[in-house]
Amino acid sequence: MSTKIRQLTPSDFPELLQAINAAFVDYIVPFQLDVEQLRQKIRMEDIDFAWSVGTFVAGELVAFMLHGLRELDHQSVVYNGGTGVLPKFRGLGLVGKMYDYLLPLLSQHQIKSIVLETIESNQSAIRAYEKTGFLISRKLLCFNGVIQSAKVEQVATIQTLSDFSWTLFQSFWDILPSWQSAPQSMDTLRPNALAAYIEGKLVGYMLFNLRGRRIYHIAVAPEFRGKGVGKQLFQALRNELQTEKIQFNNIDAKAEELKLFLEKQGLVNEINQLEMTKVL
Repeated sequence: MSTKIRQLTPSDFPELLQAINAAFVDYIVPFQLDVEQLRQKIRMEDIDFAWSVGTFVAGELVAFMLHGLRELDHQSVVYNGGTGVLPKFRGLGLVGKMYDYLLPLLSQHQIKSIVLETIESNQSAIRAYEKTGFLISRKLLCFNGVIQSAKVEQVATIQTLSDFSWTLFQSFWDILPSWQSAPQSMDTLRPNALAAYIEGKLVGYMLFNLRGRRIYHIAVAPEFRGKGVGKQLFQALRNELQTEKIQFNNIDAKAEELKLFLEKQGLVNEINQLEMTKVL
């Protein structure tokens, strides 16, 4: 069996799409991507083929690792945007072999750490990553459901928002978003946005994707919490969705107040992920 591990290139895109769909068809949460969805993922997560690798057997792509690169706190950090192995090639240690190929390359280029997410119940993947030196850094909660209809007091004026003022937004945060919801990803995606104003002052905001039925951010200024601003934002979103389900993924488990708030809006925490980090 002729096996080769190498960096991916843009010309591998068609085969990569095929391999992703084959690798995740039987995943804990099965999913499939089309051409545009994969392109969007690559853009939104800053996936770079130069830092992504594949395993080829007799010329066929049978395993892959996608990585994005960003400067965070003046350090170069790589994000694992997806690792997959075709079913018939599992159990051969290909994930470890791909990291053996990749890690020296990252070290040569002064990459300081690698971050990834894996479903909490996927113990085989967690063990594989731990063997490679990854440690659990935080637990991330994933919610979905239909937003419950509720009467709310109109304490704020809700308007659409086009300009993202990240310095102001971040002053509302208690937790940091994961890679997929970070400001860099949001600036690329340019999701739908709603803003809440009281006496002309921005006191809360929500970022979401109506087409993909996903929430990325909701935050309210600390001094305006408990007044119904968050509920107003959710009801404004519900007016757009009606009875359609929506997802809100990768919320730091330390955000207890947000967890309780989302449950009151009708969303359910059914699955969790673990964020894992390896320092190089």
